Amino acid sequence: MPVKRRHTEAEITALAERFRESWREGNVMRSWLRAHADELRHLVQHEDWSWANLGKALMAAGIIYRTGKPWTGENLRRGVVLACRPLKGRQGKNAGQEQAANRNSGTTVQRRQEDGEPEFRIIRRRDGEVPQPLAPVRASPRPDLSEAEIQAIAAGLPLKR
Repeated sequence: MPVKRRHTEAEITALAERFRESWREGNVMRSWLRAHADELRHLVQHEDWSWANLGKALMAAGIIYRTGKPWTGENLRRGVVLACRPLKGRQGKNAGQEQAANRNSGTTVQRRQEDGEPEFRIIRRRDGEVPQPLAPVRASPRPDLSEAEIQAIAAGLPLKR
C-alpha cells in the first residue's frame, strides 16, 4: 500500500469545514457515512488522503459517535464499509418483485389433478415391504463410563465410583 502524504493542519481544517456543512446535529452516523462513502473513497484513492487524516478531519468537524471515541484510520474505513453493506431491511425499490421472480423461476412440473382426487397423495410403502428396525448405537464420548454414569453427569449429579 503506498504511503499517503501528510496533510497540514490547514488542509485538515478546510476538509473539516466541507464535512461540517453536510452534518446536522442528530444525523445517524451510518447514514451519513453511507451518503458520503463515494466522496471519502475518492479522497483516499485519488487525492492522496489517508483514512487517518480523514478521521482527523471528521473529528475537527465534530462528526463522531456519541461515545466520543476518536476516529482512527481503520475504524473509519470499517465504518464506511459497514455503512455501505446491504442489510435485509434496506433493499432496492424493486426488491419485492425480484424476490417473487426468484421464487417463481424454478422449473416445476405439475400433474393434472383428477376430479375428486386430493391435492396431495400419501406415499405408502410397497406391498410386503417391512421397515427394518435400527440397531442401537452407543456413541459415548467416554467409553470408560457406563450409561448410568453418563446420565448422572448429564443430570448434574455427583459421579459415584
